[in-house]
This record gives sequence, C-alpha cells and structure tokens, in this order.
Amino acid sequence: MADGKLNPLECSMDIHRNKLLYILIVLVFLGVFWAWYLNQDSQESEIIVSESAESSESLEEPAAQIMVHVTGAVNAPGLISLPSGARLMDAVSAAGGFSETADQSALNLARKIKDEEQIVIPVIGDASSQSGVSTDGRVNINTADLEELKSLPGIGDVIAQNIIDYREENGSFTQLEDLKNVTRIGDKIYESISESITL
Repeated sequence: MADGKLNPLECSMDIHRNKLLYILIVLVFLGVFWAWYLNQDSQESEIIVSESAESSESLEEPAAQIMVHVTGAVNAPGLISLPSGARLMDAVSAAGGFSETADQSALNLARKIKDEEQIVIPVIGDASSQSGVSTDGRVNINTADLEELKSLPGIGDVIAQNIIDYREENGSFTQLEDLKNVTRIGDKIYESISESITL
C-alpha cells in the first residue's frame, strides 16, 4: 500500500478475517446460549424429579387410623388404634389376644372393622353369644342368625341375608337407624320392626 491504494489481496484478507471474526463471535454466542439452555433444562428436570419424589412420598403416607373399643374376653380390653381396613383379628391381637374363656367360634375374625365400633368378644357359654334374641324378646341385629332375623315382621330370607351380608362387609351396626342402609330396608320396613330390635 506504498502508493496509497489498497492492495486487493490485503483487502480480501481483511474481509476474510472480519468474516471469521463474526463467525467466531456467533459461535461463542451460540455456545453460551446452548450452555444456558442445557442448564435451564437440567434445573427443570430436577424440579420435575423432586415433585415426583414428593408425590411418591405422599402416596406412601401411613394409612388413616380408626379407633375401636374392644371389650369382653380379651387380655387387654380398651381403646385400640388400628389402620383403616383392619380386620377383627387385628383388633383382638392389639387387645392382647383372646382370653382362655373367649368363644372364638362365635366370631367372624376375617371381617373388616370400622371406626368408633365397639367389639364385644363373647365368653364361652354366654347366652348372648349363642342367641341373637335378648331376654326381653327383641332381636339383636348384630348377633341374630338368619332364622332369628326372619322372626321380625316383614323380614324374609332375602332381607335377612342382606342384613347378615351387610354386617360381614361393614361390621356391627352402631345404631338402629343404620339398618336402613341395608338393601331393601326402607323407612316403612324399619318403622315396622324398630320396636322389636336392639343392638
């Protein structure tokens, strides 16, 4: 460039260098952006994994507890706390097991128990454990067998069996009005037998 004019070769090299510089700047920018994007994606993945772990932990929370009152022929009668869905055998075990006088044959140990239920473990030879009819002639809807239930007005084979099935699935009745939850027992039938039943 001694004569003050740009050498075409030098000019071309300058342009080439500028292009390379621009390309290099763009590549650096893209690299920084890509690194930032991967970092954000990683953080989002960690959040998702964390939320999934928390959801999993919440699913593994202890089952709801129920409280029942176990009395009668057990070694440690009293209030018992058990997981929801527990069986009668679980309640007996939590109450110290059967005493020597317990009439185990009078019980359905596999039935599920429910919250606020009172469980009476009968004694061998106890008349109340052998009959579903009380001394005043009323039918105990928690202990009566098929024939005893059929002695009630308007109760035939089907409804009597429905009562027994309901007891086995839901546990003992806690109040007389619960009988209306049994299939085919409405207000009319309940009213007709309400004076003849007991718990």
